[in-house]
Amino acid sequence: MTHKILTLPLLILLLLLTLLPASSTATHAAPRCFDAESPAITDCIDGRIQSFWEQQGGLPVFGYPLTPAYQEQTEAGPITVQWFEYARLEHHPHNPAPYDLLLGRLGVDTFARQGRSPAQPEAPRVGCRFFPETGQNLCPPFLRTWLQAGLELGDPDISQGESLARFGAPLGPPQTQRRPDGQVITAQWFERVRLEDHGAEGVRVGPLGRETVAPETIRYTPLEQAAPLPPGGFIEASGHQLTRLGQPVQLKGINYYPQGRPWVAMWQDWDAYQMERELRLARDQLGINTVRILYPFEETFRSSRDHKMDGVMLNRLKEFVQIAGDLDLRLIVTLFDFYNGFPAAGTPEAEDNLTYLRTLIGNFAGDDRIFAWDLHNEPDHYPMWQEGNAAQVLDWLGRMADEVHRLAPHHLVTVGMGQYNHFWQPGPDGRRVIDYSDVISVHIYNAPDAIRQLDEVRRHTNKPILLQEFGWPSGPKCSTQDYNEVYQEQVYRTILEAAQGRVVGIFAWTLRDYDAGPTGRWDTREEHYGLYRADDSLKPAALLFQGYGVPLLPSNIKTNLPLTTTNPRPPRGEKAPIMIPETGHYIKDWYRVAWQELGGVVSFGFPLSEAFIRPEDNRVVQYFETGVFEIVPYAEQHPEFHLMTRAEQAMLMVRPVELGRDVTAGRNFPQGVNVAPNGRRFPETGYTVGGAFLGFYDGINGPWRMGFPISEEVIEEINGVPTVVQYFEKGRLEWDSRAGVVSIGRLGTRFWADRCQVNGDIGSR
Repeated sequence: MTHKILTLPLLILLLLLTLLPASSTATHAAPRCFDAESPAITDCIDGRIQSFWEQQGGLPVFGYPLTPAYQEQTEAGPITVQWFEYARLEHHPHNPAPYDLLLGRLGVDTFARQGRSPAQPEAPRVGCRFFPETGQNLCPPFLRTWLQAGLELGDPDISQGESLARFGAPLGPPQTQRRPDGQVITAQWFERVRLEDHGAEGVRVGPLGRETVAPETIRYTPLEQAAPLPPGGFIEASGHQLTRLGQPVQLKGINYYPQGRPWVAMWQDWDAYQMERELRLARDQLGINTVRILYPFEETFRSSRDHKMDGVMLNRLKEFVQIAGDLDLRLIVTLFDFYNGFPAAGTPEAEDNLTYLRTLIGNFAGDDRIFAWDLHNEPDHYPMWQEGNAAQVLDWLGRMADEVHRLAPHHLVTVGMGQYNHFWQPGPDGRRVIDYSDVISVHIYNAPDAIRQLDEVRRHTNKPILLQEFGWPSGPKCSTQDYNEVYQEQVYRTILEAAQGRVVGIFAWTLRDYDAGPTGRWDTREEHYGLYRADDSLKPAALLFQGYGVPLLPSNIKTNLPLTTTNPRPPRGEKAPIMIPETGHYIKDWYRVAWQELGGVVSFGFPLSEAFIRPEDNRVVQYFETGVFEIVPYAEQHPEFHLMTRAEQAMLMVRPVELGRDVTAGRNFPQGVNVAPNGRRFPETGYTVGGAFLGFYDGINGPWRMGFPISEEVIEEINGVPTVVQYFEKGRLEWDSRAGVVSIGRLGTRFWADRCQVNGDIGSR
């Protein structure tokens, strides 16, 4: 008989069970707990629920238990209920077997709780299965899953009754929905489940159990020490767990760059005092016990002329290790960050790699403040791998892992892979990343898929799994719909729930917002992954992160190095950022040059945003009260650029967006009506500019700032006051009759408000 399950491994398991003696499939006498494989799952399964869970597919089908079993009263008598990640199992002892164990109607219950009305009945459709009881069609791809994954109730093959027992009837047609990570999927609700179409990854059951059980019911349970442990002891991999001095260890860490100086700037513009302050705050407020830092190989080794370790950079790493150790934190150090070399064995560059490892790790081989060496950050996202040379990358990783194991036998080795399925891709020698990694470091930014990915990794290895990167950006403000603190909090809730029982530690990306405003960087989402805002206040996601409790990890090794700083200063010069106090935003680079050379507040108004990279087209834009301005790529390559005045260069580098054309789209302005006296006709568009408007136009570099006129003077209500206005390609001029002055209309304010209304500013302060 075919077993009604979702995965091939479970089918194989069933076939094996059918070959065992009958007594081997009898109900277990003892409850089944998960402390050995998942220490944070504290609830067990027992009795009829246990036997059903095991016989009908187990973990991939139902997930881990989220609550203990408990009794509920029904009209037919008491039943036993237990919640799981994907289902609610109900034992109805008054029903004959096998119908004494039922899946709860989570879909129906969710609809009722949300006050959703039943879907309108449909007509039967060709190629689909029609359900007259709900008036809905079930079509591919959901139909295929529904037909192939019923419960095992003893019917030949997979009967409709067995599929109904597993899923129920559809409650409505498929609909698109946006997940907390911004991914748009198609889902269809059924009486007992929600099926989700994830494209190439197939149809999956949604985690309705996790979504339904109250958050306070799902306990973030730290591993409790049997007794306080003394300092010291290397962290070791023991089966699927990490241990220190023989007791299990859970890690809670952050990926760290100091505020204002991410990436290589952390090491170039060094300030150990700032780092000590920020890490102490994270330890005291967030309860972290580990830190991950990324050490740039090119900057610390390859940039030296004699291909030796840069002594200054090495000392800075020693300072950081000391700071972490003094705060009772352990470290993961990523060794080859920002490196696309991956040279073949025996080449001069490969020898450079080995020299680097021997010099660097030789300084820390016996240091218990180091938890693990991370060979490379997401090597599968670098051009070498992406361009079809994965075998060369895997060969390099294996050789580097062997050398680090030799140099530091007391430290663990790991590789932070960008895609989970690359862990078991074999290299030229047949070894995979999971073979030479002591800890499997997974990066997950698709929060709704976290459970599936972690369970898939677990099926390939019994080694400890570390969630080395996860997170979500909360900005830039209004840049796109899902970059805000509300979505960030939802992602953290989903990830932390998925991590329970599946991983030995979690590392948030990242600790702080980097705060691009006072720096030379354009604002992007990378600046906003932090748990801390730039003013040291905590975001809502940080409060969830706080609840994941772990003990500190004191070490034995102590050093007494003086902390150093390069006294990093803000950028200087004519393009350095200046803060405009009226709105608190910065103007920098060519925006500052244009502001100062081309009219300042008269031409631009005050800034409404930072200069940011717009996600929809990757253009650098900044919103001001009177307009939107964008940087023109490669304008500096103009052959006569160096001969131009600064104002001419600024007009070439910064371009006003044609808001006037956008706001008047569809309007028809007749020519020659209300033409101002002494006007100048523009043959490019056929309209005339005259009077006070013409003098103002000429004074603000009109062709650059406003473009050509696209209307004559007209009267419109501005803030409820009849006002003479004239539209241009890039804006609108307005005559204030009371003050007797001309100004540029605030179309930038209008377009910024529209953008924020569409993209939202949910949760921003």
